[in-house]
Amino acid sequence: MAHIVCVTGGLTGIFNASLALIEQLLKAGHHVTYASPADFSEALSAEGIPFVQLAPWVIQSGDPPMGQWEKWQKLRSRQDRAISAFGTEHFADTIAGLLPDLVLIDIEMHPHIMAAVTAELPVALLCPFISIWKRPHLPPISTSIVPGEGWRGSRVGIELSWFQHGWNGWMSAQRERWRRMGLDRLSVLRRYAQKLGHPFNRAYGFSQWLVPYPHEDLPILCLNAQELAFESKPHPLMHYVGPSVAAQRKDLRVTAETKASLEQLFAKISSRHHSSERPLIYCGCSSFMRGSEQFLQQVVAAVAQRPDWTLVIGLGGRQDPSELSPLPENVQAFNWTPQLQVLSHADCAIINSGAHSIAECIHFGVPMLAYSLENACQNGNAARVKYHGLGIVGDLAQDSAAQIQGYLQQLLERDDYRQRVKEFSDRTRIYGQENRAAKIVENIISQVPPAGVSK
Repeated sequence: MAHIVCVTGGLTGIFNASLALIEQLLKAGHHVTYASPADFSEALSAEGIPFVQLAPWVIQSGDPPMGQWEKWQKLRSRQDRAISAFGTEHFADTIAGLLPDLVLIDIEMHPHIMAAVTAELPVALLCPFISIWKRPHLPPISTSIVPGEGWRGSRVGIELSWFQHGWNGWMSAQRERWRRMGLDRLSVLRRYAQKLGHPFNRAYGFSQWLVPYPHEDLPILCLNAQELAFESKPHPLMHYVGPSVAAQRKDLRVTAETKASLEQLFAKISSRHHSSERPLIYCGCSSFMRGSEQFLQQVVAAVAQRPDWTLVIGLGGRQDPSELSPLPENVQAFNWTPQLQVLSHADCAIINSGAHSIAECIHFGVPMLAYSLENACQNGNAARVKYHGLGIVGDLAQDSAAQIQGYLQQLLERDDYRQRVKEFSDRTRIYGQENRAAKIVENIISQVPPAGVSK
């Protein structure tokens, strides 16, 4: 059986999704080692997965105090200092020492990918995004455009959206280059690629969404289901391994107090003959960025007017529940919640349109009220929730408590949303039942040339 090394950068979403992938690999008899600049030792020890601690990495470092002219004079030394902060000096040797048959690396860890590829390690990428490539009739995932819907969804509208995306990417890169005097992320990565002798594509998003993306020939494992994408033939390098939900994962960040409160709440729900008597609504905030207190207050007000509803708010580890006080009796807020456990009891969920939260809602058959934080792929994710009838898309800046309450009432009372999510859940569970992720990984490994043989 193969030895696979999994490398992610530290974000909660892709870490949790990778656990589901590893679960399939272990089930297929493979050996897996995890490596990360983040300290996942305790979490992985609880899962029985070996862990290797990598050097810390700084995505974009700052400058010591100096004048503008001096910054240009010392451009190369400044960039080299930023490169040293990537923490990749010994990365390839560390991974090579594990004798992997395949290294799976987070698609956004560009320095680590380049170092591994240059060292001729067998590499495939882990991708949390439903799409990244320009394909026929497929808009950039950073937009809310739906193919065939309005002028923007026409063939010409989609082509223009890609041109605009590429132009904006190019303009943004130029502004950052001058603002940071050559120490912007793109310039430093290009310098690093030059030092390694790694090709660096100059595309700014005219042919793909993720900028930068200098890895044109590496296979990609998308940690989601193809069914969630708009109808389009996938890019040949993109392999959908299914919605990666490790349903039995251990969440060590949940406090004993939170656990006791939720168990008491779930016991009350289970004691009722019909959950519709007092439906449970879950509101999950991002673990990546702080939630909007104003929006959360609107959500609380919406549910406060319906004492027959129960609301659980998970603040993503970014806020203290006391900031929302006082809360009505039918609302409970926690700094961190075991999201999968709450979703298993929920009747609907309010989410920030992250790909992993959508996958988890689908897994448990929970209709969604999706709000985009305008971050990364969230606009496109929300558009797909609406397109597939999995829920309702709201407006974070505009929706009042009354509007939020109306949306929640639709999700709770209309059977079509729950039925649609249930159908999606049934269809996408096939990925896990067929152990499709392990089969795709095995196929990639079979195409890796033997040691000493050129690609």
